[in-house]
Amino acid sequence: MNALLLSVALAVTVQVGSKNFAESHLLGELFAQAIEARGVAVQRHLGLGGSEVAFRALEAGALDVYPEYDGTALLVLLGEAPDARPIGLKVAQAMARRGLAWLSPLGFSNDWVLALPQAKAQAAGLERLSDLARVPGLRGGFSAEFLGRADGLAGLERAYGFRLDSARPLAESLKYQALAQGTIDLIDAYSTDPSLDSLGLRGLTDDRQFFPSYACAPLSRADLAVRAPEAQAALLSLAGRLDLATMRRLNGLVQQGVAEADVAREFLQSIGLQRAEVDANRGTTRKSLGVFLAGQWPYLVRLLVRHLELTFTALASATLLGLLLGTLASRRPLAETLILKSVGLAQTIPSLPLLAFLVPWLGIGVWPSIVALFLYALLPIVQAIHAALTSVDPDLVWVAVGQGMTERQVARWVRFPLATGVALAGVRVAAVTTVGNATLAAFVGGGGLGEPILAGLALNDNRLILLGAIPAAMLAVTIDAALAWLSRRLAPTR
Repeated sequence: MNALLLSVALAVTVQVGSKNFAESHLLGELFAQAIEARGVAVQRHLGLGGSEVAFRALEAGALDVYPEYDGTALLVLLGEAPDARPIGLKVAQAMARRGLAWLSPLGFSNDWVLALPQAKAQAAGLERLSDLARVPGLRGGFSAEFLGRADGLAGLERAYGFRLDSARPLAESLKYQALAQGTIDLIDAYSTDPSLDSLGLRGLTDDRQFFPSYACAPLSRADLAVRAPEAQAALLSLAGRLDLATMRRLNGLVQQGVAEADVAREFLQSIGLQRAEVDANRGTTRKSLGVFLAGQWPYLVRLLVRHLELTFTALASATLLGLLLGTLASRRPLAETLILKSVGLAQTIPSLPLLAFLVPWLGIGVWPSIVALFLYALLPIVQAIHAALTSVDPDLVWVAVGQGMTERQVARWVRFPLATGVALAGVRVAAVTTVGNATLAAFVGGGGLGEPILAGLALNDNRLILLGAIPAAMLAVTIDAALAWLSRRLAPTR
């Protein structure tokens, strides 16, 4: 029987995801290693862009499991309000109706808190959230999710009757820097965040109990128990093993520079869920920048190849369609209005919502990334080609027609050669922006140079940020220079 289960497990690859912050990264890695310890193959999709993206990927079948919090699941994903039932029970029942399974909680609740430096809190007499109503002029720096959720800042201000002087969106790692520099006074944090202790911050008491519970549990597809029973058994074996103090300690190790894979491995070994192994190459602290970058060449090459695939596929497709649409728009006034407004519409959609919208149809990975990049590249190309063709001197066109040229010959020998420079300028703009936008592909598991950037932001590791940012900038400059050279070569001469 065990041999049969093992053979079935080996035939299945479980897709494990996480959201794009350090604790979720760590828990995703913990899930992956626990499942692998049972002999089941795992593919990791860590660092997906927020709750909506991960949840849509799970519903679409692109993910099998990821760590989620019951308060987030209830208010954000399900859009329901708390009632007399325990939140975990209500979430479990609602997820079951969607073909998903809310598995046994891990043992801790990562509650949201508003925090500020102890000295500032003491000077202003701030201990509870209700105290904020009597302290004017406070400046906040918050995660994008906290600013956008119903159980975030807007709901909190209504519940407690206060209004901050300003509230700016900041990446997780940047909030603490801004707080230390004094450019903000207040941040959103999590109860499992070790920075509350290490930076001497005071978390304000939620005296009106605005925030719901945020107990963490694996959220999986219901059919995982059938397709990979050993994988579900591994996830259930983690139930109750992580209390608040343990989770804060593990987060602290990651914050100190210990690799999340090492933290997960050693924790699983400590509770007997993974066999202890000796790995002489495993480091427990961050290496210097030079040593780190020198050892990343194979990884960097893989990222660069994927980034080029995303960029050139999207750019080539947008150029071909843009040439057709720009030409059509230059010849038909009605088509001009319709085409330019239609391609401009895509630019008004923020990148992350667009990616989240595409995930249920295209899954996670390369395809939603390419489609989004294609849509964003289309507008500058269409606009440039339309402008180039409509700006050709009409006298030259009449001269060509007077010499007996057909409309096709006029386009081939007059319009397009004269329009080449302006048209290629639009392609250059699209190329540079596409290289930059391609870093967002990592939000939906598309890979590329955004992968280390997002991981670095989540883990507060500047080395990872530079690993992705420097090659991306160099790639954009190189592509722009190549297109500038091509523009000069194709420019009409006497």
